[in-house]
Amino acid sequence: MKSYTKIFTACVLALSLSSCNGWLDITPQGLTTEKNLFEDYDGYRSALNGIYQQMASADLYGRELSWGFMSALSQYYDFGSMDNTQLYTYTEKMDYENKEVLDYMEGIWQTAYNTVANCNVLISHIEEADPQMFPYVDSGEKGMIHGEALAARALMHFEVLRLFAPAPVVDRTSKSIPYSTTYPDKVPTRYTTGEVLEKIVADLQAALPLLEQNDRNLSALQTASNRFAANDSRGLFFGYRGTRLHYWAVKALLARVYMYAGDYANALTTAKEVYDTCKEWFPLTDYTTANGVSGAIKFYDDIIFASYDQYLVDNYDDVMLANQSAAANFMLALRSPQNRFTGQTTYDIRYKFGINRPDEEEQENVYASCKYVKYSRTGGDIESASNDTQGALIPVIRMSEIMMIIAECQARGESGQGDGVISEAVSTLNAVLQARSRNRYKVSASTFDEFMKELEDEMWKENIGEGQYFFYLKRINSPTLVTAASQTIQMSGKYVFDIPDSETNLLQ
Repeated sequence: MKSYTKIFTACVLALSLSSCNGWLDITPQGLTTEKNLFEDYDGYRSALNGIYQQMASADLYGRELSWGFMSALSQYYDFGSMDNTQLYTYTEKMDYENKEVLDYMEGIWQTAYNTVANCNVLISHIEEADPQMFPYVDSGEKGMIHGEALAARALMHFEVLRLFAPAPVVDRTSKSIPYSTTYPDKVPTRYTTGEVLEKIVADLQAALPLLEQNDRNLSALQTASNRFAANDSRGLFFGYRGTRLHYWAVKALLARVYMYAGDYANALTTAKEVYDTCKEWFPLTDYTTANGVSGAIKFYDDIIFASYDQYLVDNYDDVMLANQSAAANFMLALRSPQNRFTGQTTYDIRYKFGINRPDEEEQENVYASCKYVKYSRTGGDIESASNDTQGALIPVIRMSEIMMIIAECQARGESGQGDGVISEAVSTLNAVLQARSRNRYKVSASTFDEFMKELEDEMWKENIGEGQYFFYLKRINSPTLVTAASQTIQMSGKYVFDIPDSETNLLQ
């Protein structure tokens, strides 16, 4: 694939300028070689930092895999009378042959696989590196870097798989996407969906023992205020563990992968391990905590892993306010969210603090998410979130998802088809809902179908601006997507995107 033939070091340079200027002067014109990059421990740190910055780019978690393309695809936004020149117009229409959608797919594919290529270069060097090269050998610095690179490689392949291949429940045996473990990989081999999932699991499992020494009992992970701060005595590289693929983040993502693969037994076991060990580390954000936030509100207490983009607020504003002269044409106005929160609007924090409500005088019927920028709760001017702790975070996986995985597995039972103990599943799901609603809201269900209907509704609420709702529907092969405005979209043929034309001639 084209992205694999790019010069690795040029990419790292482009992505690491903000944090690793020191080694840029090694060679003329700001370029360096692999050999020079990995001469000392600082080069390994720089390479890993570059990978995370690339993951936070607009093509990936910084926009398209979170509040941009994936959210538009999931019908969160109401584009109303906006003309066809506006962003996401054809995405919202699910017109997959339109150039707009094709360009988004190209960008996601290229950037994800470029990130994979960078991971592969780093992995190939860290495997051979002397552990004594690293200053904090006693806390497993080499293993930590290696484990994070393996996990990043797995995660990028997983995101590509979820877009460009059928869900496993539909087809596990047809050729899907490449899984690259070498650099360069000029003629990559396509594997079946089942094979790709096995490779993803293998990489995540391989990462865990490498990360365990530093992370398993790391005190800095045990509160959000420490997890998302530069609070490690070893230096900045060891801080902000909540924005890195630490041990428990990898374990949580492994549960998500097992769930997507239909391996409900392992999904349940893995998710329960995360919950049982870390429920006090990643407690669900409650009413009091949410009410005290100034700036963008992410309900960040329960975020296990988040991508970090220091320019997120500005980037979001650039899209959100594209047509600020016309209130009805706000780019990212939510589609009738109040309908999803009927009877809960005064106490469910996901609505009360997470959604800006209409201002009758100024904003008419415009609703907007507060996850990436803070609005005044009665409308009006946008308050800056640039200096807020939560402002730069893009949630990737939360404890609430872990609890929902547990609940669904409890309902599915040993067969995976719904012969589980529904009362247990309802109780687990209600633990999420009651935390979000000051113990004022819970659901009931007596059958598997009833439970799954309630779960789907809560998945929508939990994932506003986070990009996971579409993948949930795809995983269960839901025949329809029902919007908050009660519009029903038939999803046959709409869950799988074609591999970009620019890549197909390079694949085996």
